[in-house]
Amino acid sequence: MQLTLQQQKLGDVVVVRCAGRIVVGEEIRALQMQVDPLSLQCGKVVLQLANVSFIDSAGVGALVRLLGLMRSHGCELSLCQLSPFVERVLQITHLLDVLPNYASEQEAICGSQETSQSASHASAPAKTRIVCADGSREVLAYLSTLLERAGYEVLTARHPSDALTLVKVTTAKILICGPGIQTNQLKIEKSRSGDPVVRLLHLPSDFSTADAGEAGAKLIDQVRSLMAAGR
Repeated sequence: MQLTLQQQKLGDVVVVRCAGRIVVGEEIRALQMQVDPLSLQCGKVVLQLANVSFIDSAGVGALVRLLGLMRSHGCELSLCQLSPFVERVLQITHLLDVLPNYASEQEAICGSQETSQSASHASAPAKTRIVCADGSREVLAYLSTLLERAGYEVLTARHPSDALTLVKVTTAKILICGPGIQTNQLKIEKSRSGDPVVRLLHLPSDFSTADAGEAGAKLIDQVRSLMAAGR
Protein backbone atom coordinates (compact mmCIF):
# COMPACT_ATOMS: atom_id res chain seq x y z
CA MET A 1 0.00 0.00 0.00
CA GLN A 2 1.43 3.35 -1.07
CA LEU A 3 1.68 6.21 1.37
CA THR A 4 -1.24 8.64 1.36
CA LEU A 5 -1.14 11.96 3.20
CA GLN A 6 -4.03 14.13 4.34
CA GLN A 7 -3.26 17.54 5.77
CA GLN A 8 -5.41 19.68 8.08
CA LYS A 9 -4.50 23.06 9.55
CA LEU A 10 -5.76 23.77 13.06
CA GLY A 11 -4.64 27.24 14.10
CA ASP A 12 -0.84 27.21 14.27
CA VAL A 13 -0.73 23.42 14.10
CA VAL A 14 -0.79 21.25 10.99
CA VAL A 15 -1.87 17.63 11.34
CA VAL A 16 -0.68 15.25 8.62
CA ARG A 17 -2.50 11.92 8.65
CA CYS A 18 -0.39 9.15 7.11
CA ALA A 19 -1.68 5.84 5.79
CA GLY A 20 0.29 3.04 4.14
CA ARG A 21 4.04 2.46 4.17
CA ILE A 22 6.83 4.89 5.07
CA VAL A 23 9.64 3.33 3.07
CA VAL A 24 12.64 4.27 0.96
CA GLY A 25 11.75 5.80 -2.41
CA GLU A 26 8.65 7.72 -3.47
CA GLU A 27 6.94 7.34 -0.09
CA ILE A 28 9.72 9.07 1.86
CA ARG A 29 10.07 11.74 -0.80
CA ALA A 30 6.32 12.41 -0.67
CA LEU A 31 6.42 12.76 3.13
CA GLN A 32 9.38 15.12 2.99
CA MET A 33 7.83 17.25 0.25
CA GLN A 34 4.65 17.56 2.31
CA VAL A 35 6.28 18.27 5.68
CA ASP A 36 9.49 20.19 4.88
CA PRO A 37 7.75 23.46 3.86
CA LEU A 38 5.58 23.36 6.99
CA SER A 39 8.60 24.12 9.20
CA LEU A 40 8.44 27.70 7.91
CA GLN A 41 4.66 28.00 7.94
CA CYS A 42 3.47 26.86 11.37
CA GLY A 43 4.54 26.32 14.97
CA LYS A 44 3.91 22.58 15.18
CA VAL A 45 3.46 19.62 12.87
CA VAL A 46 1.72 16.46 14.08
CA LEU A 47 2.13 13.22 12.15
CA GLN A 48 -0.75 10.87 12.81
CA LEU A 49 0.47 7.32 12.16
CA ALA A 50 -2.50 5.16 13.11
CA ASN A 51 -2.74 3.64 9.64
CA VAL A 52 0.95 3.19 8.87
CA SER A 53 1.36 -0.53 8.22
CA PHE A 54 5.14 -0.65 7.75
CA ILE A 55 8.20 1.53 8.26
CA ASP A 56 11.71 0.57 7.18
CA SER A 57 15.09 1.79 8.43
CA ALA A 58 15.17 4.64 5.94
CA GLY A 59 11.67 5.62 7.01
CA VAL A 60 12.69 5.92 10.67
CA GLY A 61 15.70 7.92 9.52
CA ALA A 62 13.40 10.24 7.60
CA LEU A 63 11.37 10.91 10.76
CA VAL A 64 14.56 11.68 12.68
CA ARG A 65 15.71 14.06 9.94
CA LEU A 66 12.33 15.79 9.88
CA LEU A 67 12.53 16.25 13.65
CA GLY A 68 15.91 17.95 13.30
CA LEU A 69 14.70 20.15 10.45
CA MET A 70 11.62 21.26 12.36
CA ARG A 71 13.64 22.14 15.44
CA SER A 72 16.22 24.06 13.42
CA HIS A 73 13.39 26.30 12.18
CA GLY A 74 11.79 26.69 15.62
CA CYS A 75 8.94 24.34 14.78
CA GLU A 76 7.82 21.32 16.82
CA LEU A 77 7.24 17.85 15.38
CA SER A 78 5.20 15.25 17.23
CA LEU A 79 3.85 11.82 16.37
CA CYS A 80 0.54 10.49 17.55
CA GLN A 81 -1.67 7.39 17.44
CA LEU A 82 1.23 5.12 16.59
CA SER A 83 0.14 1.98 14.80
CA PRO A 84 1.14 -1.28 16.55
CA PHE A 85 3.90 -1.84 13.98
CA VAL A 86 5.40 1.64 14.33
CA GLU A 87 5.21 1.49 18.11
CA ARG A 88 6.99 -1.88 18.12
CA VAL A 89 9.78 -0.55 15.90
CA LEU A 90 10.34 2.51 18.09
CA GLN A 91 10.30 0.36 21.23
CA ILE A 92 12.85 -2.10 19.87
CA THR A 93 15.17 0.69 18.72
CA HIS A 94 14.71 2.71 21.94
CA LEU A 95 13.51 5.73 19.94
CA LEU A 96 10.14 6.23 21.64
CA ASP A 97 11.58 8.99 23.82
CA VAL A 98 13.58 10.52 20.95
CA LEU A 99 10.57 11.16 18.73
CA PRO A 100 7.88 12.98 20.79
CA ASN A 101 4.69 10.93 20.59
CA TYR A 102 1.19 11.03 22.03
CA ALA A 103 -1.82 8.74 22.27
CA SER A 104 -4.19 11.09 20.43
CA GLU A 105 -4.19 14.01 18.03
CA GLN A 106 -5.59 16.31 20.70
CA GLU A 107 -2.81 15.44 23.14
CA ALA A 108 -0.21 15.97 20.44
CA ILE A 109 -1.67 19.35 19.50
CA CYS A 110 -1.78 20.55 23.10
CA GLY A 111 1.37 18.85 24.39
CA SER A 112 4.72 20.58 24.70
CA GLN A 113 7.84 19.19 23.12
CA GLU A 114 10.39 17.79 25.53
CA THR A 115 13.62 19.70 25.17
CA SER A 116 15.76 17.62 27.50
CA GLN A 117 17.70 14.72 26.08
CA SER A 118 17.29 11.36 27.76
CA ALA A 119 20.40 9.87 29.25
CA SER A 120 22.28 7.46 27.02
CA HIS A 121 21.87 3.80 27.73
CA ALA A 122 24.69 2.31 29.73
CA SER A 123 24.91 -0.79 27.57
CA ALA A 124 28.05 0.45 25.79
CA PRO A 125 30.98 2.71 26.64
CA ALA A 126 29.92 6.31 26.08
CA LYS A 127 33.20 7.24 24.39
CA THR A 128 33.39 4.36 21.93
CA ARG A 129 33.46 5.98 18.48
CA ILE A 130 31.80 4.52 15.41
CA VAL A 131 31.96 5.95 11.89
CA CYS A 132 28.98 5.24 9.64
CA ALA A 133 29.21 5.68 5.87
CA ASP A 134 26.34 5.58 3.41
CA GLY A 135 25.03 7.66 0.54
CA SER A 136 21.56 7.99 2.05
CA ARG A 137 20.94 10.79 4.54
CA GLU A 138 17.95 8.87 5.91
CA VAL A 139 20.01 5.73 6.59
CA LEU A 140 22.72 7.82 8.28
CA ALA A 141 20.11 9.57 10.43
CA TYR A 142 18.71 6.20 11.51
CA LEU A 143 22.15 4.74 12.24
CA SER A 144 23.23 7.81 14.22
CA THR A 145 20.16 7.90 16.42
CA LEU A 146 20.06 4.13 16.94
CA LEU A 147 23.73 3.85 17.92
CA GLU A 148 23.73 7.00 20.06
CA ARG A 149 20.78 5.63 22.01
CA ALA A 150 22.87 2.50 22.61
CA GLY A 151 25.63 4.63 24.14
CA TYR A 152 28.07 5.09 21.26
CA GLU A 153 29.58 8.24 19.81
CA VAL A 154 28.72 8.35 16.11
CA LEU A 155 30.23 10.24 13.18
CA THR A 156 28.81 10.00 9.66
CA ALA A 157 30.04 10.44 6.11
CA ARG A 158 28.47 10.05 2.70
CA HIS A 159 31.70 9.25 0.86
CA PRO A 160 34.31 6.52 1.50
CA SER A 161 37.25 8.93 1.53
CA ASP A 162 35.55 11.09 4.17
CA ALA A 163 34.74 8.01 6.24
CA LEU A 164 38.34 6.84 6.15
CA THR A 165 39.55 10.29 7.17
CA LEU A 166 37.17 10.31 10.13
CA VAL A 167 38.38 6.87 11.19
CA LYS A 168 41.99 8.01 11.18
CA VAL A 169 41.56 11.34 12.96
CA THR A 170 39.07 10.13 15.58
CA THR A 171 40.57 6.66 16.23
CA ALA A 172 37.11 5.14 15.74
CA LYS A 173 36.77 1.51 16.78
CA ILE A 174 34.24 0.42 14.14
CA LEU A 175 33.52 1.50 10.58
CA ILE A 176 29.98 0.66 9.46
CA CYS A 177 29.44 0.69 5.71
CA GLY A 178 25.83 1.01 4.61
CA PRO A 179 24.35 -0.49 1.44
CA GLY A 180 25.27 2.61 -0.55
CA ILE A 181 28.98 2.05 0.11
CA GLN A 182 29.14 -1.64 -0.76
CA THR A 183 30.74 -1.00 -4.16
CA ASN A 184 33.72 0.54 -2.42
CA GLN A 185 34.52 -2.47 -0.25
CA LEU A 186 37.89 -3.18 -1.86
CA LYS A 187 39.07 0.40 -1.40
CA ILE A 188 38.05 0.40 2.24
CA GLU A 189 39.57 -3.02 2.91
CA LYS A 190 42.85 -1.91 1.33
CA SER A 191 43.00 1.24 3.42
CA ARG A 192 41.99 -0.70 6.50
CA SER A 193 44.81 -3.22 6.15
CA GLY A 194 47.28 -0.78 7.72
CA ASP A 195 45.03 -0.14 10.72
CA PRO A 196 43.98 -3.51 12.19
CA VAL A 197 42.45 -1.84 15.27
CA VAL A 198 39.44 -0.63 13.27
CA ARG A 199 36.77 -3.26 12.79
CA LEU A 200 34.67 -3.20 9.65
CA LEU A 201 30.95 -3.98 9.51
CA HIS A 202 29.04 -4.14 6.22
CA LEU A 203 25.28 -3.77 6.39
CA PRO A 204 23.16 -6.07 4.22
CA SER A 205 21.94 -4.74 0.90
CA ASP A 206 18.33 -4.67 2.14
CA PHE A 207 19.11 -2.78 5.35
CA SER A 208 17.29 0.41 4.33
CA THR A 209 14.16 -1.47 3.25
CA ALA A 210 14.03 -4.01 6.08
CA ASP A 211 11.83 -3.93 9.17
CA ALA A 212 13.53 -1.10 11.07
CA GLY A 213 13.07 -2.77 14.45
CA GLU A 214 14.59 -6.10 13.47
CA ALA A 215 17.40 -4.48 11.44
CA GLY A 216 18.26 -2.13 14.30
CA ALA A 217 18.29 -4.83 16.96
CA LYS A 218 20.50 -7.06 14.81
CA LEU A 219 22.93 -4.21 14.16
CA ILE A 220 23.32 -3.41 17.86
CA ASP A 221 24.02 -7.09 18.56
CA GLN A 222 26.65 -7.16 15.80
CA VAL A 223 28.35 -4.03 17.12
CA ARG A 224 28.46 -5.41 20.65
CA SER A 225 29.89 -8.69 19.37
CA LEU A 226 32.62 -6.85 17.45
CA MET A 227 33.51 -4.80 20.52
CA ALA A 228 33.60 -7.89 22.73
CA ALA A 229 35.80 -9.75 20.24
CA GLY A 230 38.29 -6.89 20.21
CA ARG A 231 38.87 -6.86 23.96
